[in-house]
Amino acid sequence: MALDDLELNIGGQSFKGVYVAVVISFASTLAGGIWTASEFFSRLEAQEAAVETAGVTATTLQARFKDLRESQLEALQSYEVTISNMQQSLDDNDVQGLQGKLAELGTNLEAIMEAQKDLLDLRDRVATVEKSNAESVLRVENKVESLSKTDERLKRIQKEIDDLWDGLDSVVNPLG
Repeated sequence: MALDDLELNIGGQSFKGVYVAVVISFASTLAGGIWTASEFFSRLEAQEAAVETAGVTATTLQARFKDLRESQLEALQSYEVTISNMQQSLDDNDVQGLQGKLAELGTNLEAIMEAQKDLLDLRDRVATVEKSNAESVLRVENKVESLSKTDERLKRIQKEIDDLWDGLDSVVNPLG
């Protein structure tokens, strides 16, 4: 069965199969073109909306960048003032002359270190003297204690001698 043999009867009208095929292909092409144009315009509208949104965003960002630029400019000016003040302070304090002062301090520090060594030697000697002094104090205290005991014994012996003389005096002169 070929397309030439096919006939279509619609409302009493007869159409050959070839014409029907041509009309169907023409109609489908026309419908595809309409759908493509519709899709194109739909995308075009979406792009217009995106461009409009991007424009609003760009305006907002431009305002933000302007504010940021102004705040950064203020901060930069503040830093420039601070740096200028620091430079003036450095000049006023003669920072460049500090090298000589640092060298002088280094020399003084070396002298202090030498003096500290001498002081450490003196400290050791003082510690030795304190130790021998403490030993001498102990010996003296022992001697004083020993002398105190000897003094008590001598007092006792003297009393005994005095008692003996008193006893002899009583024997020699009983009424006396």
